[in-house]
Amino acid sequence: MASATAQDIPLFSQKLTNSFIYNPAMAGHTFGSLTFANRKNFNNVTGAAKNNFLSFHTPFYDHRFGLGANIFKEKVNFVDNTYISGAFAYHINFGSYSVLSMGLSAEYNSLGFDIGSVIGDRNDPLLGQKTNNLDFSFGINYQHRYFKVGAAANRLATSLQISNNASVLSEFYSGYAAGLIPLRGGQDILEPTFTYRKFSEDNDIWDAGLYYTYNNLLTVGGSMRKGDIINIAAGLKIARKVFVGYSYELVNNNLGSDVGTSSEIAIRFDFNDKTYQERFQKDYKNALAYRRKTLSSAAKRTNVGSRSPKAAKKKQRRRLRNIKNPSLRYNGTQKKQSRGKKFNNKKRRKKNYRRMKKRSGGKRFK
Repeated sequence: MASATAQDIPLFSQKLTNSFIYNPAMAGHTFGSLTFANRKNFNNVTGAAKNNFLSFHTPFYDHRFGLGANIFKEKVNFVDNTYISGAFAYHINFGSYSVLSMGLSAEYNSLGFDIGSVIGDRNDPLLGQKTNNLDFSFGINYQHRYFKVGAAANRLATSLQISNNASVLSEFYSGYAAGLIPLRGGQDILEPTFTYRKFSEDNDIWDAGLYYTYNNLLTVGGSMRKGDIINIAAGLKIARKVFVGYSYELVNNNLGSDVGTSSEIAIRFDFNDKTYQERFQKDYKNALAYRRKTLSSAAKRTNVGSRSPKAAKKKQRRRLRNIKNPSLRYNGTQKKQSRGKKFNNKKRRKKNYRRMKKRSGGKRFK
C-alpha cells in the first residue's frame, strides 16, 4: 500500500498578497484592501498548478473590528480546488502601534475534476465525484511598534474530527514573526521575516526573508524557503492607493533545471488607510513639532533668545505706562521726588493731589 501527501492550500510568496488567507485575525488590521493575485508554478512542468486569488477585507467601528472574505481557485492538471472563506476579527488597541487581534473564519472547500482536461478514460466514475468540506479556523496576531507576531490553527473541524473529510483535506498550523525597523524618521521600513507552516506530521515549510520599503512607494526583498527555494520580490506604488507586486521564484538545486521557475503577480488597492509607515511618519513629525514648540515656549518664559535686549526694555516701559493704579503712579512720583526732583510749589502739589484723587474715584491714598 502506497501513500502520498499533497498540498491543497496556496503558497503565495509575494509580500503584498493578503496574509489573512492563513490568519483570520488579519482581517481589517491597520487598513482595508482589495487584492488580486495570480501565480504560475514550475513553467517546465506540464499541468503544473495555477492559482488565482481574490481577497477583500476592511476595518470598521474605528478599527476595532474587521471583516473579510477570500476566494481562491487552483487548477493542477485536471484537479480543480475552490476555497471560499469569510472572516471576522476583533482588534484591541493599546496605542498607535500596539494592537492585539483575534479572528475566526468559516471556510468552504470544494475539490473536483475538470473532465475536459483528462487524458485517457473519461468514463471513470471517480472523475464525476466532488468532495465538499465545511470548516473553521482561528488566528491571533500582536503588533508592536517594532515587531509583529502571529499564529493560526486552520481547519479545526478536521482537527477535532468534527468533519469526516480528513483524508482529503488535512488541518494545518502556521506562525510568523517580523521586525519593523523604521529608518529615516519612519519614511523607510526594514522588515526581517520568518514564517513556519505545518501541514501534517511529516510535512512542514519554513521561510526567512528580508524586505525594504522606501518612502512607502517601493518594496524590494527576498526570501529563502525550505527545499533550497529562493524568491526575489518587488512592489511599486503606481497610484496613491494602488500597489503592484511581482515575484520570481527558483529551485536552487539539480531539480531546478527540470521543473523551471515560478512567477507571481499581485495587485492591491488600499482603503481606510492606517499603514505603519504613515502612522510612524506622522508621530515623528508631531514629536519634532512638539519639541520645537516646547523650546520656543521656554525661550519666551525666560526671555532667552525670544527678543533683543532693546525690545525687552521697550516692552517693560510700555507695561509701566499701562499701570492703571493711581497709587502706584503716585508712588512712582514720590520715588522721583526722593531722587532730588521735589515739588517746591505748594499749589502745584495740591493740584496734582486733586487730579490723582479724581482719577482714583475719591479713594484715599498716600
